[in-house]
Amino acid sequence: MQAAPQMQRRPSNIQGGDEFWIDVQKKAFTRWANSYLSDRAQVITDLYTDLGDGLRLISLLELLTDAPFPSYTKEPRFRIHKLENLNMVFGFLAKEHVMVTNIGSSDILDGNGKLILGLMWTIIKRYQVGDIAVDGVSGKEGLLLWCNQLLAPLHFHVSNFTTNWSNGVAFCYLVHALQPALLPNVVDWCDLHSAMENLATAFSLLEAHFAIPSLLSPEDLQGKVDEKSVLTGTTQWTAAFESAAHVPTWATPFTKRDQPLVAKTQVSFAALGPIMALLYPAKGPIHKPSTE
Repeated sequence: MQAAPQMQRRPSNIQGGDEFWIDVQKKAFTRWANSYLSDRAQVITDLYTDLGDGLRLISLLELLTDAPFPSYTKEPRFRIHKLENLNMVFGFLAKEHVMVTNIGSSDILDGNGKLILGLMWTIIKRYQVGDIAVDGVSGKEGLLLWCNQLLAPLHFHVSNFTTNWSNGVAFCYLVHALQPALLPNVVDWCDLHSAMENLATAFSLLEAHFAIPSLLSPEDLQGKVDEKSVLTGTTQWTAAFESAAHVPTWATPFTKRDQPLVAKTQVSFAALGPIMALLYPAKGPIHKPSTE
């Protein structure tokens, strides 16, 4: 499906089709950006139109990098001023060695939906997913390793960020790893409840008890699951682990800024797996993730 620059037609929730993943990504990326922009009392209502003046993109990048932008037009009224702001965004990304291809300032200003989603994913991949490193493994693979180290005491393993998460079990088990008292009998709970109930429970507990907004809805993980949206949502959980008092420091994912510390301590998550199994003994049979 070719991208329509004006993106006036609302994508429909047709599971398995382009329209569905576009809708899921748009919602997830919007909520992700708003979780940062709230610090500046800014909000994105429509991802395809609200980035057009460059202001929210500038704020987002400043918040992600702690690097202030030089002077820019803070009240852009004319197209030329909006394009200048957007050009600064792309110039900033180039200096950060973030590769952005086949998209320009006019695409953002004109509301090209698919290209805007592509830009947002590039930013998320670089500054959120790409900043995670565990045992020398970074990015998506590092996040997957981190999840599996936390899920290991419950004899649960995930191998992807799509089908393995659709039944909600992995999310519920992560809630248990984060705060066992919230789901003390998590194995029995997941056995007795549906996928939609498991997902709704995990998302609501995370938001209610740790102020981590859910980027996804249970419906978003039914049918064909969008990997980028699940990755974006799962990275939000790392902040909860960093703030949880009972979780040992080794259980929090390192960012690339922490690599010198990692090299000195040589912490091995694999070696700590048996210890976690003693601290959090699993009950019931071994669970296999959904592959359908």
